Amino acid sequence: MGRPKRFWVSQESGSYHIISRTVGGEILFHDQEKEFFLNLLERLAAGFFVQVHTFAILGNHFHLLVTNLETEADQASKEELLRRYRRMFGKCAEPPPGVYDSSGELIPDEDGGIERLRYRLSSVSCFVQELKQTFSRWYNKNNNRKGYLWGDRFKSVLMGSGDAQVICSAYIDLNPVRADICQCPEDYRWCGMGLEVRNPNRWRKLITPLNIALPLSNVIKAPNNHAHNNKETLSSGSAPRTEQKQQRNWYREFVYISGGISRTEKASISPELVSAAVHYHGRIGIGDRFRYRMRNISEGIAIGSYSLIAEFQKKYKRKFLRPRSFLNVVNMNMVNIVNMEGLFVTRVLRN
Repeated sequence: MGRPKRFWVSQESGSYHIISRTVGGEILFHDQEKEFFLNLLERLAAGFFVQVHTFAILGNHFHLLVTNLETEADQASKEELLRRYRRMFGKCAEPPPGVYDSSGELIPDEDGGIERLRYRLSSVSCFVQELKQTFSRWYNKNNNRKGYLWGDRFKSVLMGSGDAQVICSAYIDLNPVRADICQCPEDYRWCGMGLEVRNPNRWRKLITPLNIALPLSNVIKAPNNHAHNNKETLSSGSAPRTEQKQQRNWYREFVYISGGISRTEKASISPELVSAAVHYHGRIGIGDRFRYRMRNISEGIAIGSYSLIAEFQKKYKRKFLRPRSFLNVVNMNMVNIVNMEGLFVTRVLRN
């Protein structure tokens, strides 16, 4: 029996919750594998016409919430398509100018393969296929392994715009908590909320936050009878940047309240952490932000000026490491207090 054709809809209708598990549910993803998967996700998201709203990479599966930008793909010029392709595969890469038949002969397209490239870059299915296949090749080669890595083709669930997207996003960010890996989402490096507090610049390049202009219309009750009302959090007269910040605070509070609800055979966020998130309306204080940044020290290999990092990479041939701002905070008082202006950190993957 043939597999049913996937159901895809326009970007105005909503997003897709993508789920894929390893063969037999085997735990194959450890720190190094998760970091490679995240780097690969960043590279492919920069090329394909998809928006990644959040993600979670666990030991035997991953979750993505993505929106397909088919309108932008339809309007993209040849130069834009080639630019995106080369961002993924190198500045000198050229897409196939046609298709190969069963005998291996190239059948060139009249346009040199541009429309074929447009179709591929606009397809969520091709995006996930490239993600899984590239990771499988790397993993099998790195572990001297053969055979299938993924249990089945990926699962895609349509999430309508609005409430469904927000609920799905929270479900994904709460995955490491429900799996009892950590106490709160920010403690986990390989999910959307964890990446946001640890490396905001990297998060902004990968993630397109959901527009929570009118989120859940009802009042959500927290475990300790705290009331959470979105109308108190968002103000219609806010400036765009301020409103985005308010939306992220609202979202974090919503995630904590949702995570505090007990589920059978699943871990939950403690009432104390939920109460703190509700009390501060989802805001993360400077102390907490610094605590999350400090975790980069234990994951790092060198800290210092940009020139020191460059010299270190040249000496030890570590050019694949990307220097980044150590503190990466806007609050200048914080920078002056710790007196660490101009410091950078670079890290390696732990074996």
